[in-house]
Amino acid sequence: MNINVSNIKISYDEVLQRLGYLKTSERPAQNLEIQIKEHIETAQKLIAPKSVIAFDNITVSENFITFANGYKIESLQVAKLFANCFKSYGIAVTIGAALEKKRNDLMAQKETFKAIILDASGSVAAEEAVKTVNAQIKEFEENNNNIVSKRFSPGYGDWKLQSQEDFLKWIGAEQIGISLTASFQMQPEKSVSAIIGVRTASNK
Repeated sequence: MNINVSNIKISYDEVLQRLGYLKTSERPAQNLEIQIKEHIETAQKLIAPKSVIAFDNITVSENFITFANGYKIESLQVAKLFANCFKSYGIAVTIGAALEKKRNDLMAQKETFKAIILDASGSVAAEEAVKTVNAQIKEFEENNNNIVSKRFSPGYGDWKLQSQEDFLKWIGAEQIGISLTASFQMQPEKSVSAIIGVRTASNK
């Protein structure tokens, strides 16, 4: 499956939401809107979105998801989400480090407003990248009469963040430049990892 995230666009409205504006009522003044859009354009030029996926057949028990290759995830919540699933996808996406570096430079120069817009834009871009991958997997599986679960990420619920290391190794996230800090945070910072389960349409 060939999944391309290089052409994702940063949504102005999504950035506004990240900044605390309400889509339906509160909008920034015109001069501020112009500035925000200019900084979003800068962010768009700085991002270099990449993705990688892995998939394998699985068996699900009360607390574990066991992959055909021997990899295991321990999580009651993931196991519950994946009830009746026979396969799982792992996803990792990143927008690269250039935007993050520019944001940090702006903060050091006391250009806080610009830095905040870039940061929000980077978060929107990373989320758009993982949503794009998710949507293409969903389309592929539905064309094969299967149903996909909601995505779930390490560090949420009872899936321990420390599990991120083995999870990213399974996906092959190093291929797109993702690494982990000592506290299991992904670098580049604007990166997302997630897992999705797949079940047959007859197992609704």
